[in-house]
Amino acid sequence: MAIKETKVTNEELKELENFQQNINVITYQLGQLTLKKLNINEEEDVLKTRYKQLLLEEKEIGDKLKEKYGDASIDLKTGAITNN
Repeated sequence: MAIKETKVTNEELKELENFQQNINVITYQLGQLTLKKLNINEEEDVLKTRYKQLLLEEKEIGDKLKEKYGDASIDLKTGAITNN
């Protein structure tokens, strides 16, 4: 007894191939997007760490200047000190 072979039409096969290609493209793009997010998250972590370091540095500078000049304002353009 021979098995009857049935095939989809060429048009249907093309449609399936096109669908599979679109799925592959979207899957690839989602992977690329995920990698970009990882890089952005890593960059954000680096910037947050640097920002925290700068805040500590700001406090150290402020404390040092306050100890030397007291509670005063400093004009950052001229360096002039105004006592409060």
